[in-house]
Amino acid sequence: MSGLSDYSAKAQLAWLTGQQPFPSTPAVYLALMTAVDTDGGSGGTEVSGGGYSRVQVAGALTIGAAFASGVGSITLSAAAPSWLTSLGTNGSGVSVYDLTNGQFIGVVASISGTTVNISGNTQHASQGASDTLLFSAFSQPTGSAPSTVTNGAAISFPQATASWGTVVGFELRDAATGGNLLAWDYLGNFPWLPATISAASPGVITSHNHGYSNGDTVTWSNEYGGVAPTVTSGSLSALNTVANVASDTFTFGVNTSTTGSGMVRKVLQQPIAINVTASFAAGSLNIAAA
Repeated sequence: MSGLSDYSAKAQLAWLTGQQPFPSTPAVYLALMTAVDTDGGSGGTEVSGGGYSRVQVAGALTIGAAFASGVGSITLSAAAPSWLTSLGTNGSGVSVYDLTNGQFIGVVASISGTTVNISGNTQHASQGASDTLLFSAFSQPTGSAPSTVTNGAAISFPQATASWGTVVGFELRDAATGGNLLAWDYLGNFPWLPATISAASPGVITSHNHGYSNGDTVTWSNEYGGVAPTVTSGSLSALNTVANVASDTFTFGVNTSTTGSGMVRKVLQQPIAINVTASFAAGSLNIAAA
């Protein structure tokens, strides 16, 4: 089920129980998937060819001069890298965290060479002239469990030089190629909804006020509980097409011989054709953790 990967969940639990420090991730990359991986980080299909490459969305940089509390600009030790300035509009919307001081600073308004202008004033003084800052396209997490995080900066990929197929999900990885899966989700800001399914051909799914329409794409999960039905035809975990919609029920072509319960989620499918530049506006990529 979308959210934290097995790697991240285990690392979080080991950290919380005092067994090991949380793994350092100085760089984070966004990957696009035409078929999603399992939480274990395998089994899916990442876009390849056609000019595709993962996009760096977070990384660590050092400052080149101390800054004081209330100052709205920061000087880096070197010109801001292209991965950073390509986020948002010249870095706008990127969050900044002072790793040396352990404090959130603010959000980038613009970047020029070595100068990073912060929207609003910084919240504290630097510890020195070489603090390490973390820059991320994602905003600070919000909400009580399940907490969520979303991209605060727009994220764009290179223009496709050939078709990339139909993208259905995204992943955060700790390397430009390969690496550990950190988190993932399907495209589309749609919640997981509790659901039951009848024993029928096809099984009738009941989810109160689901809001789906015929032709929508949905998937099913039992990761957070429920009892999986016995499936005689089709696949619950596949991307299935909604049919026979009523206010609280629908079908999606899966035949069952026993009843079951779980969760359903609508999924956005995005074809990316040749010469298209895939771009995700701020607030369009969400990850939740309970």
